[in-house]
Amino acid sequence: MKKNILLPVTAIILFLSSCTKNIEDRLTGSWKLVASYRQRTFGRDHFTTGYEDGVFTLNENGSARYTSSTDTLTGNWYSDRYTNTYYNGNDYESKSMKYLRIQLVNFQRNEFLDWEFDDFIFRNNWRQIKADQYTLGSDRVYEFQRQ
Repeated sequence: MKKNILLPVTAIILFLSSCTKNIEDRLTGSWKLVASYRQRTFGRDHFTTGYEDGVFTLNENGSARYTSSTDTLTGNWYSDRYTNTYYNGNDYESKSMKYLRIQLVNFQRNEFLDWEFDDFIFRNNWRQIKADQYTLGSDRVYEFQRQ
């Protein structure tokens, strides 16, 4: 009787684990930067990056591209999970985070983009990304929408 129960449970676990996507699979595709701001204690301080008019394309093989009506940059992207351990004043805490780095260049225009996001989350059923750059005093937040 135990063998009969074990086989269906194992099959269900294998099926569910094969259906899950990793971070890279969810990031591949085209994304548009829709908002960028510094997070303040009482509100947001919006700023422009110069990359709001184009589309970022993240490919499965790790290559990346930014295209707008006036500019094209090419390069690479990388993402992974990591654990951040920090002291909260009383004790050490750990937090699981997701890292994202986008490096793009256009040599003819002498233009270089190197964005490192310390953490990001997916929103709206993986159609939006909220990416954070943690800095002392004012964290920067970038919001992307799938195209």
